[in-house]
Amino acid sequence: MDESAGGSSSPSPSSPSSSADASAEYVPASLDGPAQNVPKPVMPELAREESREGAQAFLDYWSDAMWYAYQTGDTSYARDIISVSCEVCVDELSEVDRVYRGGQWLIGGRQAFELQESTVIRAADGVYKPIVKYKNDHVRLVENTNVIDQVPPNSESEEPLLVYLDYAEDEWVYITMAPLSGS
Repeated sequence: MDESAGGSSSPSPSSPSSSADASAEYVPASLDGPAQNVPKPVMPELAREESREGAQAFLDYWSDAMWYAYQTGDTSYARDIISVSCEVCVDELSEVDRVYRGGQWLIGGRQAFELQESTVIRAADGVYKPIVKYKNDHVRLVENTNVIDQVPPNSESEEPLLVYLDYAEDEWVYITMAPLSGS
């Protein structure tokens, strides 16, 4: 669907890990204005489990938290689950904050991770580095109903990627993502 016509190519926010006021209808971001009534991400209990399924549920939540930040300018959910050492993450979320403070808004930005391994194993350095398939919806920066910047879509990565995760005190933490060849 063409987002410039008011639609969104992002998946419906009615996923099990989202919550919203049933009386307020979600309105996706468009050239007409920022998203409205965006469902807040809710971390499922499974995402706190140190297992392959828990890691996948956590990555699904990470995707929801980042999408929520892009749609609303509220970066708190994503900031709560990232490592402070992820400079790229911190910079990206700071840019989202700046955009919304400046009266601009974003369209798009949905990410998806799919674990490619049947198990996740802690590496010798104490970090989990599962191989993932990654999809990313492109992002448009809008001001006064005009697209002023667009990040081209990554769509689906051709090469597998590594996602670096930590697990401590019954919680996953997103560290970073890198090409498999750079590990």
